[in-house]
Amino acid sequence: MVSSNYKDNEKEFLQSMAVKFCFSDNTELAFFERLYNTDVGSWEKLADLVGDKLRENSKKKKNENKNNSKKDENDLDVVKLLRDRWDKKICPSLTEEMEKDGYQFNGKNKWKVVRKWLIEVKYPEWLKEKQKLEGILPRPQLLTVYSLWEELKFRANLTDKMGPRVQEISKMDMYEADSDYPNTVLLGSNIKFEVQLERPGYLTLLEKGSSGKLYCLSPSFLAPAPHFNQTGVISLPQEGARIKSFKLTGKPGVEEIVAAIAPERPKLDWLPKPDQPPLLLQGKHLQEFLVYFEGKSDCTLWYMDYQVV
Repeated sequence: MVSSNYKDNEKEFLQSMAVKFCFSDNTELAFFERLYNTDVGSWEKLADLVGDKLRENSKKKKNENKNNSKKDENDLDVVKLLRDRWDKKICPSLTEEMEKDGYQFNGKNKWKVVRKWLIEVKYPEWLKEKQKLEGILPRPQLLTVYSLWEELKFRANLTDKMGPRVQEISKMDMYEADSDYPNTVLLGSNIKFEVQLERPGYLTLLEKGSSGKLYCLSPSFLAPAPHFNQTGVISLPQEGARIKSFKLTGKPGVEEIVAAIAPERPKLDWLPKPDQPPLLLQGKHLQEFLVYFEGKSDCTLWYMDYQVV
């Protein structure tokens, strides 16, 4: 049974909130450590506690960006970094939502206002969802990932509003079904995957490849900006992603896609961050996905498939 006591769930809850608000790297660390270490009063003491982690993150980020700066991470002003992440990133990104709930920043110690808001408003919502998951979901070992995928397909609506777009050949050369998208694609082809959004929203896109493996493609580094403010055709990988198209490798078979369009980012802690690779899905992920979207009238759930030959 899930404990309702905040302290029992604090670490998991704060990590979940960091994901929900799309904080990453040192912003995520500053958010979590400031709110978790409430017994550490000053920024200077907090900097002593987490300085090594912040420096390591900064070094990793510099290497990823191939930054050849000779500045030593040991010279990093950790106190300033912590304050800046809160003043310039965390608080501004939370202000609008907090004000809607009647919480405003006044003077110093803004993190205490954030903590109060999280405990009084967000924690009850999170706890209710967690208790719902524990109460409704069958034990993971009783359902296979493939039976869960079949259940997800059953709940989704078959659509011709999304599909693969082959990159090497023109539209006139493609075999077309009733929609603009082909129902067969040659193995080895380079494709983009398109979704025709009928309303703005957050796109979560899951794939079962011809190999049988299941992945979450959006969000991930293939779709680093999965919230769309306008309707229209969007394609994956997104412009600016690490790759320009998908190459269909492996073996012939069926590629299956499930897309969920929701008003906001789903409250699923496992969704990849914008800089992370597609997540290999397990049964527990699909179980939580099914429960989350069950009965949500403001969400769209689509399914389609095509043959790789």
